[in-house]
Amino acid sequence: MRDLFSAVDDDRPDEGAQRRVLTVGELNGCIEDALKAAFPAAVWVRGEVQRLNRNRSGHIYFELHGADGSGIDQIRVAALKWDRDRFGLERYFDGSDPVLRIQDSMEICLQARLSYHPKWGLSLQLVGVDTATTLGQLEARRRRTLAWLESEGLLDRNARLLVPDLPLHVGLITSAGSAAEADFLRTLRDSGYGFRVERADCRMTGEQMVGQVVGAVGALGRSDVDVIVLTRGGGSKADLSWFDDAKICAAVAACPIPVITAIGHEIDQSLTDLVAHHHCKTPTAAASDVVERVAETEDRLEDTAAAVAAVAVGVLAAAREALTSRARALSGAVTARVRGEAADLVRIREGVSREARRRLGAERAVLDGHGPRLAVVAKRRLAGERRDLDHRLERLAPSRLLAGWPRRVQALDGLADRLARRTDALIVERKRRLDHLTEKAALLDPVRLLARGYSLTTTADGRLIRSAKDLAAGDRLTTRLRDGRIESIVERTSSTDDNGGT
Repeated sequence: MRDLFSAVDDDRPDEGAQRRVLTVGELNGCIEDALKAAFPAAVWVRGEVQRLNRNRSGHIYFELHGADGSGIDQIRVAALKWDRDRFGLERYFDGSDPVLRIQDSMEICLQARLSYHPKWGLSLQLVGVDTATTLGQLEARRRRTLAWLESEGLLDRNARLLVPDLPLHVGLITSAGSAAEADFLRTLRDSGYGFRVERADCRMTGEQMVGQVVGAVGALGRSDVDVIVLTRGGGSKADLSWFDDAKICAAVAACPIPVITAIGHEIDQSLTDLVAHHHCKTPTAAASDVVERVAETEDRLEDTAAAVAAVAVGVLAAAREALTSRARALSGAVTARVRGEAADLVRIREGVSREARRRLGAERAVLDGHGPRLAVVAKRRLAGERRDLDHRLERLAPSRLLAGWPRRVQALDGLADRLARRTDALIVERKRRLDHLTEKAALLDPVRLLARGYSLTTTADGRLIRSAKDLAAGDRLTTRLRDGRIESIVERTSSTDDNGGT
């Protein structure tokens, strides 16, 4: 091996010496020998897991990045299937270990053998995991986040909100189809109350969880739900450590709606539990908490109704007795008043009768004096009315009316012809405009655009999306294509400026 490297030990030109040229295979062999000589045993390496992937052969590959997160310092790690079986490492990947599950963005300390492959280059072959160091990193991150939450005054911000007495409209954040979702919904359904649940489907572990949960909390916080429940079932400490993320904690603490959490096992308590309004042990307990609040309000309403009914019965009895007493007094007063008014009425009637007889006698005397003059005037008026009546009868004679009938019929026929011509012309004009509008509507039909390869995207309630500013992370979209529909969820949005940049 030294002979091969001697050809490159000194890069100074030597015209008297013969050059030694290595083949690619010889160079790869030298590198592999040198690597084995420099690292004969497995080494411990610490870094951040990225791009974790299990291939069809069952092998698991990922990258181990440096602590600065820049991606400059990185190395490929192979957790081969037989090595995982041999060293008992599968439990750290399938979630069966109670404390640790290796995932993306997790800082771990692992033991590995250095390996060099002519095609794939330098890599690490995983043979061991230091769980204590990894969990220590998680705890350190948890403490830093807790100190930040305390300094920002976020620990009790959501707890100061009031939970409504009848939280019948519930926002549920969990993984769709999970046991946690089934237990929560079953408990609400068995209560018999009319709960309405708005569900937000989110991953409950892993790097994608943070954005999904933060978006769901923000969307439900802007809705009209009474309370939000964030829940998942049990898992390893590493799985549940995602609920110590500062972004999730800040979103829950700043939510304008009370947030109830039920995360992990009974003994687990995440930072999300600490910043929530309050936390429950299990998803079923969270549902029972909401049901009990409704039941307590129902009991208070029933007790209040019974008390109001008892008071109302007493008030009605007292009012009935007072009304009976007043009715008797009123009856006596009315009887006395009616008798007095009846006597007054008799006196008034007698006076009116006398005055009427006197006035009638006086008017009769006056009428008798004007009788002859009225007879003459009446005869004169009657003769004039008779002459006027004869004149009117002459004008309405049938022969006179029929004389002008042909002229009126001719005029009506002319008007009918003009109306028919105008109607036909109007129908033709309206049909022409209708054909034009029909052709224009067909050209503007969105189906023609879909057939040409375009698509239409709407929100879940049917609103057409015209701008990225109308959307937020977590919104559900429906995209209509020529041959079907696509349902999607917004992960993030970006806007385009006038120069084409984002």
